Amino acid sequence: MGKRERQMGFESGIKKSETLKLQYLLFCVPFILAFVSWQWFPLFAEFIIIYGFGYVPALQPARLLWRISVWFLYTWYTFLSIGVGGSFIVAAWIWKRRKIKREKERHPMVSFIIPAYNEEKRVSRCIASLFKCAAQYPGYSEIIAVDDGSTDYAYEAAWAAIKENQGRWPYVAGKVVRHMTNLGMAEAVRTGVNKAMGEVIGVVDADSWWDSSTLSELVNHMNANGKAAVTGYIHPSDGKDERNLYIIFQQQEYSQALGVFRCAQSLKNAVFIVPGPVGLHRADMLREILNQKNMRSVTEDFEITLEMQKRGFGVSYEDQARSSTIAPMSLGKIWNQRLRWFMGGLHNMLSIYRDMLFRKRWVSLLLWYSLIVEYFGAIVEIVAVLGIPLLFWFAPDRTFFLYNMLMFLLFVMVVATIHQAIAIKFAYNHFNHRRLLLYVPLYLALRFINICARFVCLIKYSRGERGSWRKGRAAT
Repeated sequence: MGKRERQMGFESGIKKSETLKLQYLLFCVPFILAFVSWQWFPLFAEFIIIYGFGYVPALQPARLLWRISVWFLYTWYTFLSIGVGGSFIVAAWIWKRRKIKREKERHPMVSFIIPAYNEEKRVSRCIASLFKCAAQYPGYSEIIAVDDGSTDYAYEAAWAAIKENQGRWPYVAGKVVRHMTNLGMAEAVRTGVNKAMGEVIGVVDADSWWDSSTLSELVNHMNANGKAAVTGYIHPSDGKDERNLYIIFQQQEYSQALGVFRCAQSLKNAVFIVPGPVGLHRADMLREILNQKNMRSVTEDFEITLEMQKRGFGVSYEDQARSSTIAPMSLGKIWNQRLRWFMGGLHNMLSIYRDMLFRKRWVSLLLWYSLIVEYFGAIVEIVAVLGIPLLFWFAPDRTFFLYNMLMFLLFVMVVATIHQAIAIKFAYNHFNHRRLLLYVPLYLALRFINICARFVCLIKYSRGERGSWRKGRAAT
């Protein structure tokens, strides 16, 4: 290596080191903002109440327990939403600015596995979308639909869709495999994987459909990053005009969970779920996992991905790879879906992969985050909601307390709107995709459903329950 090359390498190393230092400093910004908000917002609220609303609070001492409760709840929300939430936004922003080194393009054969149970009305669209993906992909592809003992005409619908699309793209192989009885999602995937010929396997829920470029995006990402599995963005839909209020809520939710949190996970190779609507796996790895262990939880996608992480396989995320999925459109279906999700999460984190919590890895830290913030946090928020009447009753000045609650709710709305706008921008490249920001105040309804569902799951899990797929199938 010549002197000039060594100098260029040295300068590149210095530049990279300075960039890393700047990135680490950026993570301090949300916590500084959280501290400033925590310190000064009460004074600002008091100023508005006195000089804006014209109310002068009575100077009365508050009970110690009352002050501790208010301080804890206010501190919990402020540092969690602004500090921790802001740090995830920073991590997602850094990840989205990454420069991917494109390796020599490879186009391995891809096998699509579509597990289907009573999906007569939806499987055709899924199959058609995968044929379009295969048509744009330079390599070979095959589509295997696995009818898991359906009691409707899902088997016939799948065959009809394959035959129809092969008329346009005859070079894409396709077949339907049938279980005579319902064996469950994991068994359907295992059957398909063992019959697949591809080097790469895409597992796709029958009620989902991919954008035509999704397969190419996922394969290119795997080639560039050397990952064993990769997932993409999921857009909740009703398959029609998407005006259902529950669909809108879930679009907001997914933009936060995937547009921000999943991107932040990817920064440190800590993606711990490749969900059913969109995912690509290295075939030998997936086949080995499915044939060596029985799936024990009701969230088999979470369980499979944690097994990959445990074995040291890389799992990543590609935000340009898009899939749409039929989301629950009623309160009852959302409730049953969330019970399955959250019970499966507890089962995986506290039982099946409990050892993952104690490893020195970023994925372990994020699993702890999920347990503490999502499940313990559910208890905190339930107590906060139920405790508001008590806080009001024992407040030294009830009118002043109500004014402060009003100011705090406005504060929450401002923070939530900023978070949601950034999430929508990251997910859809537009700060107010389909005017989703207008529904931020109403989104609290879905958040409360999730809180209650997590709280119920904690109680059921402590009693020995581990969830059931049967209700989940009826719900999704």
